[in-house]
Amino acid sequence: MRLILQPLAKAGEEGVEMTSSDGSVRLVFPFLSCYVADYPEQCLVTCTKSGTCAKCKARSSELEDEEESEERTQEWTESIIEEAKQNSEGRFSKFRTHCMSSDVAGSVFTPFWKGFPLCDIHEAITPDVLHQLYQGVLKHLIDWCQRMLSPAELDRRIRTLPIFFGLRHFKNGFSALSQISGPERKNMAKILLGCLVGSLPSQGIKAITALLDFIYIAQYSTHDDVTLGYLEDALARYYQYRDFFQKAGVRNNFNIPKFHSMRHYVAAIRLFGTTDNYNTETFERFHIDFAKHGWRASNKRDEFPQMIQWLSRREKIATFGTHFKTLKTQQELLPSSPPASSGRGRPKTPSLSISISKNPTYPNRKISLIEDLHNAPDFTYYLKVFLNRLLPHPTPVSGLDDFPLPFIGVNVYNMFRFHPDSIHEDEEEYNIVKAIPKSREQPWGRFDTVIAIVKDTAESTGLEGMF
Repeated sequence: MRLILQPLAKAGEEGVEMTSSDGSVRLVFPFLSCYVADYPEQCLVTCTKSGTCAKCKARSSELEDEEESEERTQEWTESIIEEAKQNSEGRFSKFRTHCMSSDVAGSVFTPFWKGFPLCDIHEAITPDVLHQLYQGVLKHLIDWCQRMLSPAELDRRIRTLPIFFGLRHFKNGFSALSQISGPERKNMAKILLGCLVGSLPSQGIKAITALLDFIYIAQYSTHDDVTLGYLEDALARYYQYRDFFQKAGVRNNFNIPKFHSMRHYVAAIRLFGTTDNYNTETFERFHIDFAKHGWRASNKRDEFPQMIQWLSRREKIATFGTHFKTLKTQQELLPSSPPASSGRGRPKTPSLSISISKNPTYPNRKISLIEDLHNAPDFTYYLKVFLNRLLPHPTPVSGLDDFPLPFIGVNVYNMFRFHPDSIHEDEEEYNIVKAIPKSREQPWGRFDTVIAIVKDTAESTGLEGMF
């Protein structure tokens, strides 16, 4: 890290000329202000003893305390390391023992950030919604709920939840999951409270509600003093009702680093902005692109050289593609290039925002059966209205009843996907809309509601201009 960030340290001391948007050239002094990492890397980077806090001096037995502890500083950590060097007499065991006695990791002699201008590595550590809240707080919370209700009872309640758009239906419950990803944790958080109401005392429901409130409020895309007050209130409610878990016998203490990290969210948001600026979830995507796909492309033996070669080839292909697009764009801008109407140089057709399966779920299903099983008694009439609009000389709507349809069945699809623009590059997002007819297993079927924008007057705050 010292080798990688050495140019940054030099630029922070000597400055570097940069051109701003108004064309002016200014001397800029960049410095290390944020470090985004999960808990093990936070401890490694800040030289903090594992099991303690990387931002304050709370010891491992004090993480549950409501009182705030003194903040760690870079100068304090450096002084502990220097004292350990002087008192170790060149022996690593003594150096490590001295550091660990002050809750400083005893494995680093010279931190990479030492000497960096305007840097405080402890202050630079940012909250991590993915690992601290979802893979930490929520993971513990679900485990406690399984122990209080029993895994079988919680799974039974999960299976009985009604199906609803936007909610994942865990048909086998939570206990059947093995490796749980971040998106799965988010889906679990959406339905957890609904599975617990009526099965736990009110104090337990209040404690769980406070934690869920904290998780969701911490992810607001904008914050002010009012919303940060909500965040502090959620944390205060958790401290007020958390002893329920001790009374229930699922926890003896709350000296958990990821629970303690919630104390530092408000200060970090005031200092660095909303948590979506530094959540590790965005960078976890690189594990797929640079590690998992590369490993799958290898023969699983001596895989590292193969993965490096695979990544190198992908980078060369991507570079060539970018160069080729640049050349093509330049050629299209030349005056001598043929017009778009000639068929050459035609702009790229945007990808479809809606996708559907190649084959229908029910091919050529009778219209009378559709009206019954899909709860659509007026399907025939509106189908006539739709087809009538496509005719060169439409028939008056009042006379459509006199014209029978030239067919008795249509293809039926149970679902389709629509793809909104993803906030993360190279990551596909989609939502599924289902229209499942009535059956013996689902007597009422499932018909998701879709709101379609048909006019420019539609606003995000209402349904005007939609149907």
